[in-house]
Amino acid sequence: MRHPPGRPWVIAHRGASAAFPENTLAAFRAAAALGADAVELDVRRTADGHPVVHHDAVVPGAG
Repeated sequence: MRHPPGRPWVIAHRGASAAFPENTLAAFRAAAALGADAVELDVRRTADGHPVVHHDAVVPGAG
C-alpha cells in the first residue's frame, strides 16, 4: 500500500462508528468513502470457534 510521505494515516476505529453501528460492514464502507486509509477492528473467537468482529471479549447477557 502506498501512502504519501508526510501525510498522517487516517485509521477509522471500528469504522465510521459515528455514522453507523460500530464494527459493521456499513461502518467500514463509510470509513473508506470518507477517506480513511484503514479501519481498526477486533476479531474474537466464539465459544464454538467462529470468528466474529466485536470489541469486547465478553458480550453482556450472553452465554
